[in-house]
Amino acid sequence: MIRLSKRSGRLAALFILLALIGAVIGTTLLPALSLSGSYDESIDELRFRLDKYQRMAGLEGSLKERLEQLTAQQMSGEGLLQGESTAIAGASLQELLKQGVQGAGGRLESTQILPGSTQGPMEKIAIRARFGGTIQALQKILYTFEYGKPILFIDNIEISTQRRSRRTRRGQKTTRDQLKVSLEISGYRRIGGKS
Repeated sequence: MIRLSKRSGRLAALFILLALIGAVIGTTLLPALSLSGSYDESIDELRFRLDKYQRMAGLEGSLKERLEQLTAQQMSGEGLLQGESTAIAGASLQELLKQGVQGAGGRLESTQILPGSTQGPMEKIAIRARFGGTIQALQKILYTFEYGKPILFIDNIEISTQRRSRRTRRGQKTTRDQLKVSLEISGYRRIGGKS
């Protein structure tokens, strides 16, 4: 055995006590603090989710109202082509196109009804059309169909430009760009014509 002086013994005892306290802290307190940190993160995440779910629950009323509006709109047939048959709905679509082109200052050259297709309770009615006009007329036509009723879709649009020259009454030569437009326009009607 090693004999220590009183002072060395006290220092050794103090060192052992500090080591023991450090071991207790290391084995109990540090894991508890670490676990507490992970709990804090978990609590923050759960609070974020709760806030998100409460915001979503707050939207429930407005979403139900919108669903009721859309259901009523679907039942009324608003936004759909009218007609008891495919031919009547196609003729209606041709007339809408004719009015849109002429109203914008264009010249309708030809229209052709394309074969329809059934998609659930709806039937797609489509026509192919060719018309001429200025770029301003084309802009008005596209705007009319995009924001008008019934809801229409434009596909396969092809635009070519022709430059036309003509003399004014004063003998001056002017040139104007004329567009030649070919496109397919389509809409939907409820099968059975009940709109």
